[in-house]
Amino acid sequence: MRLITRSDFDGLACAVLLNEVEQIDSIEFVHPKDLQDGKIKIGANDILTNLPYVQGVGLWFDHHSSEIVRNRDTVTYRGRFEIAPSAARVVYRYYAESGRGEKLQRYENLLGSVDKSDSAQLSMNDVTKPGGWMLLSYVMDPRTGLAYHHGYSISNRELMSKMIDLISKHPDDPDAVLADPDVKERIDRYFEQQEAFTQLMRERSTVEKNVIITDLRGISEMPAGNRFLIYTMFPQANVQVRVFDGRKGEFIVCAVGHSIFNRTSRTDVGELMTKYGGGGHRGAGTCQLPNAHAETRVREIVEQIKKDG
Repeated sequence: MRLITRSDFDGLACAVLLNEVEQIDSIEFVHPKDLQDGKIKIGANDILTNLPYVQGVGLWFDHHSSEIVRNRDTVTYRGRFEIAPSAARVVYRYYAESGRGEKLQRYENLLGSVDKSDSAQLSMNDVTKPGGWMLLSYVMDPRTGLAYHHGYSISNRELMSKMIDLISKHPDDPDAVLADPDVKERIDRYFEQQEAFTQLMRERSTVEKNVIITDLRGISEMPAGNRFLIYTMFPQANVQVRVFDGRKGEFIVCAVGHSIFNRTSRTDVGELMTKYGGGGHRGAGTCQLPNAHAETRVREIVEQIKKDG
């Protein structure tokens, strides 16, 4: 079967698990919007994980609350959907309850970290002084921005494929995975750029009521950095709205997230993002906006979040 998953730590963990229990012939890492726009043909020989439902898929696993809104009508599928800390946890439960989960038990420690990372149940030290699986989660997260920099020995897609074997060999030893040369060169860049990233966040962010608005449009060379650092810099706010240029400048991306340290926001981000063609969880989500209407729609989003409080 062909596995199609998201290019992040949770999507990677899904690939590791499914590679143990299914006959996986090929793996593709994709953006959810490409599926929503019908750019990728999906059929009965495909497995979708951590991505929106597409009719006709062979197996589907997901945990995003926006899928409840998007699929209010009954959909028929094999697999599992539930609100859970991670999509990898959904995969694990499905096979455990069907009697095929024995091979997956050795990944319990990894799954705990994936749950913690994807649900953003993090401590201040997890953000400012990461290590182990948590550091790997930031390195593999496309929102960190490491993939946009060049000079690596192998491409990001090649690294994602390599990581499946690395994690399978070292399910209880994240330090062994972090020591791999292709991983380490990205870790080094991550820490080298932290100061520049923090400075840029301060320069490009303003606060309106409970909302941090970070406008990164027009920046061609974005330093890599941890997306959660912003909440340590503006502890009085409970939501960040981050705006930046999309692929080749064809659209604007609006990424919204609840503060992981000030958990008082009443906005259901995933539901709000579906109104603009995006999706996500209650606490985080994204949408892509046409350049011509981006200013108006970002303002609508900010005002709604301020109204919610």
